[in-house]
Amino acid sequence: MNNLEGKVCIVTGSTSGIGLVTAKELAKMGATIVLVARDKVRGKAALTEVIEYSRNDNTELLMCDFSSRSSIVAFTDVVKRKYTKLDVLVNNAGMMSNERVETKSGIELTFAVNHLGYFITTNLLLDMLKESPASRIIVVASDLHQQGKIDLNNIMHKHDYHGFTAYCDSKLANLLFTYKMAAFLQGSNATINALHPGIIKTKFGIEDRNSDMRFPMGRVSPEVGAKAQIYLSAAPEVQRVSGKYFNERRMERSSTMSYDEDLADVLWQKSIEYSFMSIK
Repeated sequence: MNNLEGKVCIVTGSTSGIGLVTAKELAKMGATIVLVARDKVRGKAALTEVIEYSRNDNTELLMCDFSSRSSIVAFTDVVKRKYTKLDVLVNNAGMMSNERVETKSGIELTFAVNHLGYFITTNLLLDMLKESPASRIIVVASDLHQQGKIDLNNIMHKHDYHGFTAYCDSKLANLLFTYKMAAFLQGSNATINALHPGIIKTKFGIEDRNSDMRFPMGRVSPEVGAKAQIYLSAAPEVQRVSGKYFNERRMERSSTMSYDEDLADVLWQKSIEYSFMSIK
């Protein structure tokens, strides 16, 4: 792995699980780490853990609720004031809800956090990423994207809501976004790749603790699950690789639907509308 001294890395969803492990390992490589959390108490605990593990004081905590556009804008504004460039952005924050919940903007919560959160954050920080000689955008997706089937007429899951279906659809959206953004970034010094971390042994972000969602056996530890995003964040051999999907260190093909360019175009435009953004 690279020595990351002088590199600025943002890891969202970094208070526990693979996000925390990723922050710890990148900090140990010498990077300046920005942890991003929604809960200040958990965030401060994670910050302490990262510093104690890595012996790296170039670490700070910023707050953000990725279901809220205004919170993301405020968070990215702070990043822009504090730093002149960004080398690695790990879009790791994610959740799953057993019941259909809408944000204050009327966006279904799983779609808001898992897809729009990545979409807005990445686009708002894109100029900073381009200031780096070789920046990397990491999108934590899931192999469950293969069960996703985005219905453009029911993208907010207003009818027949099921949390597992909404989650799978949001992970498919991650892949569509990754490939669309990779095409947009061609010729620049920024790359973007997506990954499947495995089914992790954590509570994840399930909003309802009585959730009826069930996952396959064979769950992996956060330390194992974080390997792919650490690899994509720091390994020299993937520095110029972009628009790919990884399972651990293996490059794989994602689902047929994830390569649907027409679907990606429509999702991109809808994401702009839902985000109230002006993006070319």
